[in-house]
Amino acid sequence: MVARYTDGVVGRDFLNWSRTHVFWRGALLLFAATIAIAVFARGRASPAPPTRVAIRVMCADAATCSLVERVSLDVWSEEQGPGLPLDVVVTRDGLAELAAAGIHWDVLVADIDAVARAEHARLAQPVAARPADWFAEYRDYTAISGHLRELAELAPDRASMHPIGATLEGRPIWALRIGGATARTPMLVNGTQHAREWIASMVTTCVADRLVRDYDRDPKVRAFVDSTALWVVPVVNPDGYQYSWSSDRYWRKNRRDRFGVDLNRNFSVAWGGAGSSRSERSQTYRGAYAFSEPETAALRDLALRERITAHVDFHSYGQLVLYPWGHSNTAAPDRAKLAAIGDRMASAIFAQHGARYALQTGFDLYAASGIMTDWMYGAAGALSYTIELRPKGGAGFVLPPSEIRPTCDEGLAAVLALRGSIGN
Repeated sequence: MVARYTDGVVGRDFLNWSRTHVFWRGALLLFAATIAIAVFARGRASPAPPTRVAIRVMCADAATCSLVERVSLDVWSEEQGPGLPLDVVVTRDGLAELAAAGIHWDVLVADIDAVARAEHARLAQPVAARPADWFAEYRDYTAISGHLRELAELAPDRASMHPIGATLEGRPIWALRIGGATARTPMLVNGTQHAREWIASMVTTCVADRLVRDYDRDPKVRAFVDSTALWVVPVVNPDGYQYSWSSDRYWRKNRRDRFGVDLNRNFSVAWGGAGSSRSERSQTYRGAYAFSEPETAALRDLALRERITAHVDFHSYGQLVLYPWGHSNTAAPDRAKLAAIGDRMASAIFAQHGARYALQTGFDLYAASGIMTDWMYGAAGALSYTIELRPKGGAGFVLPPSEIRPTCDEGLAAVLALRGSIGN
């Protein structure tokens, strides 16, 4: 999931990619000449793959939106419609087409593949060259699973590791249950329904880590753990997550057949409605039927079995706290309560590092049907929130590892604030 915003954009100029909001007609001529020279010099050699650029377009009308989507390779922003910003990935040929149509854009990431290669090279460094802090770098599914096991072994009286299901490729979907012997209030925190949202994997794992390790030194953590039966599922989509590490950094869905299913369109409340797609190629493909995927079925079964009363679904990016409904502009029955608690969560987040997370209903951002938050609220009866983590834009999905710790602080603050708002 990706959010709409109006400030903090990155990139200003086609030549240096560091200044914002240019009209590219003049630069296009220079760029076309550069391509021509490169092709001529290359002779019969195979042409280099085109650079993929992440841009933001403010759609003035439906025709503009349609053109931008037509030339895009990938849509990072799920909202659509006149007056809304749209984050997409295009080639430089696509930029030329937009320029010819008189469409302005802002550059978010000048070369998304270069950014992904740089990240891959950093992660490929020997272990000895990496930071000692486990949360100073991103970790894959195997490492995260091992860390959950370590936490369970560290505090067996209040933490235990459980497989709640298995993926199409046979990977366990691991959950860590945290709570004391007298814990009564059941909560669920999960992340990485969308494979490329790595910060969600790290934040959920970090929340679990802090709740286990800080029990003896933080009274707020102790009170939370003693009264709460918290289930943490850091990687809902292990197959897709590992694929994003090994093959395609920007892969979103699970690994069903060739194109995958968007897990966050596969829940039964309003399944198949606006903001989801019947096309397998779409990034919002909803699946053959509700709960067709083992990952969503595992979350459903866990939530119903444990009678979850409060829930947070972590995603990136956009810095938002979202509450039901996502599929409809009709007010939820508990809208005032949901908004009041969400406001406390956003305030708790801001108190950490001054980062502003806007509060709104999911539908205010964009229509999305079959999402987990709507199902948790509408079918499981939980107070449910989606939190879009850092950044607001710019870095997109490849967030620098220096952002992990502060984003974890924000995620934990939101979870504690939600728990403190619902009583015993």
